[in-house]
Amino acid sequence: MVEELLKAGRYEEARLRLRAGEGSAQEVASFEALLELRDALREKQYAQARKILGREADGLTPYLDLEEVRRALEAFEGDDPALIQPYTDDPHLGAEAWAVLGVLRIRAEDRAGARAAFEEALRRDAGHYRARTNLGNLALEAGQVDEAIRIYQEVLKQREDYAHAHHNLGAAYRKKGQLDKSVYHIKRAQRLMFLGGGASPSRSSPQAPRPLGNLGQRWWVWLIVIVVVWFLLRH
Repeated sequence: MVEELLKAGRYEEARLRLRAGEGSAQEVASFEALLELRDALREKQYAQARKILGREADGLTPYLDLEEVRRALEAFEGDDPALIQPYTDDPHLGAEAWAVLGVLRIRAEDRAGARAAFEEALRRDAGHYRARTNLGNLALEAGQVDEAIRIYQEVLKQREDYAHAHHNLGAAYRKKGQLDKSVYHIKRAQRLMFLGGGASPSRSSPQAPRPLGNLGQRWWVWLIVIVVVWFLLRH
């Protein structure tokens, strides 16, 4: 039963079965690998997804065509909806395919089509916080500030360290004149971006902040600089 659930991408049902003691050790390992891959897709970390495919090949092979997944990742990195469309019904890749299509539709000025794509992504993966954030962005663009705030708050319940949701929630509060809340969330976003927290989608809607590159990964360089300056000042 667990095997069928995993093949169908019904991870939460599989989780319950595994917690109840059903399934083999191999199925547990495969389940964990599939969740790790899903997390990488949600974060749009395709390079990390490729690493997972290589590292967890034994656990993933019973449930995924690994070469097909690699082709899907290439499609997701591109701009051609025709190459992405074949993956929209895939139980493991469908949510990300719809999320990427939604962003491409935004770029094509098709707001209604984008909204439908993000909603379909969430129907397939309710935890796809990038898709949910983009729904909030569409609401904010349309002047539906209260709705945008509600959506961003839902995102942060799912992932409280998602910098883009904090930034955009701060922008929404600014539109309502609630400057204390606006400043809080924008500063929180800046801290998270500096520390490397939150996904950094390369093609999100216009409200998304510009990532700070890999600055957060170089914190140790700044620490060394501070120590050296302190030493020179003391001597």
